[in-house]
Order: sequence, then structure tokens, then C-alpha cells
Amino acid sequence: MDLGAAYERFVDLQSYVGLSADERRLIVAAGEFVAPHIAALIDDFYEEIQRHEPTQRVVTGGAVQIARLKQTLRDWLAQLVTGPYSEEYLEQRRRVGLKHVQIGLPQIYTHAALARLRNGILRILCDNWTGEHSALVDTVQAVNKVLDLDLAIIGDAYESERLSRLQRAERERSDAVFQDLVEAAGCMIVILRARGEIAYCNSFAEQLTGYTAGEMMNCDFAELLFAETDREALRSVLRQVLSGEYVRGFQDELVCRDGTRRAMLWNVRRLDTYEVEPVVLAVGQDITNLKQAQHKALQAERLATIGQMSAGLAHESRNALQRIQASAEMLEFEVEDNPAAMRLVRSIQNAEDHMHRLFDEVRGYAAAITLDRSFCRVADVCHEAWDLLRTQRQGREAELRASPACADARLLLDRFRMTQVFRNLLENSLSAGEGPVAIDLECKRESSLPPPVRRGRDAIERRGWVISVRDNGPGMTAEQRQRAFEPFFTTKPKGTGLGMSIAQRIVEAHGGQIEIAASSAEGTEILIRLPCDET
Repeated sequence: MDLGAAYERFVDLQSYVGLSADERRLIVAAGEFVAPHIAALIDDFYEEIQRHEPTQRVVTGGAVQIARLKQTLRDWLAQLVTGPYSEEYLEQRRRVGLKHVQIGLPQIYTHAALARLRNGILRILCDNWTGEHSALVDTVQAVNKVLDLDLAIIGDAYESERLSRLQRAERERSDAVFQDLVEAAGCMIVILRARGEIAYCNSFAEQLTGYTAGEMMNCDFAELLFAETDREALRSVLRQVLSGEYVRGFQDELVCRDGTRRAMLWNVRRLDTYEVEPVVLAVGQDITNLKQAQHKALQAERLATIGQMSAGLAHESRNALQRIQASAEMLEFEVEDNPAAMRLVRSIQNAEDHMHRLFDEVRGYAAAITLDRSFCRVADVCHEAWDLLRTQRQGREAELRASPACADARLLLDRFRMTQVFRNLLENSLSAGEGPVAIDLECKRESSLPPPVRRGRDAIERRGWVISVRDNGPGMTAEQRQRAFEPFFTTKPKGTGLGMSIAQRIVEAHGGQIEIAASSAEGTEILIRLPCDET
């Protein structure tokens, strides 16, 4: 309660106990009798304190503190018998109650101490009174009313402060328990203010997003961690929750500090007891791995269907394609003197070759991958793929440069399938480059392969190699980098668009990752991360 409201109540309490203006004058007159004996009252008060252990224990400052306390009591008694009973008077009494809580003095000793002062003041009045007895009775009654009010003010301040401290202590204990729980949780927990600023986040949130708690604190949750297209949906959820709804199963993507995205499943509710204003508790479960597993399961099912369909198509179309091929070859003899017709025949043959290749690649893309692993040097596998592209390199200036570390990178690989991967990457580099083609193969160790394997809250370190294939071609556009691994996406006039998808499946079957590095000044760089299974 603020001082103004407390004083209004004090005035009301004076009326409640019937303290009149005449009684105030009687108290002031009694001050003339009490004043000469105040020093003795004070000395008696503190001598008694020194005889009792609970009260003696709170006076730890020696003679200096005793002298200061005596002066405070002298001012208090002077106010008591002179008035006026103003806000300053009230505030001094309240400070006594607050101080007793601070020093740990039990309230019962406050009552006893005031009773000793009361008895001392009344004894002085009775021993030194010279007026009529009825006036003494009225004066004693008035003094008792003021002392009772003083005791009520001190007790109220004491109890209010004690309860406030108990509530703060309980709040601190609750906060400590809450923090222990949320810090042990294997999910992201944030508390948001009504306007969407982050008021709290747990350590899992730091691990997941890459931001420290200090960096996230007081930032707009939607602006910091979500794509622009998702922010309004999130803010709509916050408005729902603040209106009293409990939102379960809200899904969106979190944008981490490094630009990676994590699929999240949120449960969001309002908390009414955390601060003065309502806040929002958001608990987010990282379901990225689950979504990826579901996607892979769905993809596997689709691939199986594509495989069956392509096998059937290939079987049914083989005879027709063979007849087309045979007819085209016979037609060559018939029109060999007609250049225009020969161009059309060549076009038919190219189309037939393309159909054969398409069926073969679709069948290869859809087929289940079973690895036959052995220890291979990355440089050997890459040079084997380079040799297979001899025909494509004929008549062109092209060079493959492997760093010395690639001869040291000895991994447990399916040699045939990884040769497929490198052949596809090298062939793309040859196709992209118009002038002399330079391809650099580099290998380096990496202490942890992203994304890290997670067990509970902890990331498990995986040692491995990062293999870089970088060319000097024109590079890729942002759309091409984004769609490079989509089935049937291609920029080649004769491509099927399955090569990079097949490469991705093979690398992931080895427990690794393949990605296109961020755009550089020149060329395209493909990064392959593979776990280290060296002997």
C-alpha cells in the first residue's frame, strides 16, 4: 500500500478508536510531564534488550548502533507526545515494522517492548501529575489510544513485509523448480510477453537456435526466429492464447542463426501468475527428424511404386523401342542421300536413346539401395569416375586436381555407387563449363557432421570427412541450388533430372550428406560429408 492510501486509513483508524482533538491536546500537555524522563525511559528500554537473547541477537553493532537506536527512539517518543499525527508520523512507525522484519526480530518482542514503554510513560504521568484525577484518567486513555494505533501500524507494516518476503521466497523457490524442470527438458521452452518479446528461454532453445539467451532476451519472437511468411500465423496463435485459448499441435519452421530450419510442434498457453501482465508459455518439440523419417518413408513407398511402374513400362516398351531402332537403322540406308531426312532419322535415334536412358535412370532411382562396402581412397574413386568420362572429355581442355589429403581419406564405401556419385558431379561440371574446365577435389576432416545425432538434449559428436568438388563454371542460380536435388529437375537439354537425386540417395545411404555450398564468385561447389569409419 502506498503512503497516501496508508495515511487515509490511519486517519480513519483514529476516528475508529475515537481519538478526538481534545485528547490530542491532552497528549501534548502530558508531554511536559514525560519530556524530563525520556532519557531514563530509553536507557531502561535498551538495558532490558541486553538481558534477553532474542533481542540482544539483533543488536550486533555495539555501542555505535545502540547510540543510533537510542536517538531514533528519542525522536519517536518526542513525536508521540507532541504530534502532529501526519504522514511523516505514520511513515516513521511503518519503518519500525519493516526494520524488525529485516533484522529478524519476532513480533512478540515488539508487543513486549511497547508494553514496557507504555508502562513507563503511564508511571511517569501518575507519579508526576498535579492536576485533577479525572484529567489524568482522560490523559491516560488518550495515550493508550495513540500507543495502540502505533502498535497497529508497526504490526501491519511488519506483517505486510513478512508476507511479501515469504511470497518472494516462495516465488524464488518456484522459479528455481521451474528452471530446473525446463532446463532438464528435451524441448524448446520460451516465455513471451503479451507483445511477443522473449522474456525467458531454456538452454535447449540456445542449442537448437544457435542464439544465446542474452541475444534472444527482449527480442520479438516472430521476427527473430521465423520466416516472414510464417510470422502472422504465429502472432495469430499468440492472440488466441492471450484471449484464453490453449493451442496444441501448432506446427511451423524455426529459422536458426545459421539459416537452417527446424520443423517444430508447439503447445502454447497463457500464464496469469508469472508477472503483473499475462505471459505466454510456448513449448516446442523439434520434429525435424520425425518429419524427415516420414518423408523418407513416403518417398520409399513412392519409389517402390515408380520402380514397379517403370519396370512394367520398360518391359512393355522394349519391343517398341527395338522396332523403332531397327526401323531407324533401315531408314538410314533408304535416305542416306537426303541430308534433311538423315537429320530426322538421327533425331528419332536420339529420342530412342533418350527413352532408354530415362527408363534406366528411373529404374536406378527407384530401386532400393543395398551397399557393398569396402575401404577405398576418395582420390581413387574420383579418378575412376573421371576415367569413365573420357569420351565426354575428348577434344576439350579439362583437368581434375585432387589435393594430397584426398589420398589420405580412406573410407568404408560402396565403390561402384560412390563412383556413380562422382561421375554425376564431374559430368555436370563438364557440361556447365564452356571454356577450359578445372575441377578441384579437396578433402578435410571435420570433428562433427551436421546435423548432429541427438540423444535427449545432448548432441553426439560424429567424426568424418568433408569432400569438396568445385569447378570454374558459371555457377548456379539460387533457384537451381534450391531445386538441384528434386527428381526430374534439370538444366541440361538431354538430362533426365535424376542424377543429383540418385547421388543424394547414395550419399545418405552411407550415413552422410550432400549439399551445394553457398554461391561463390565463380563456379559451383558440392560438399559431401561422410562419417569416418577408418581402420
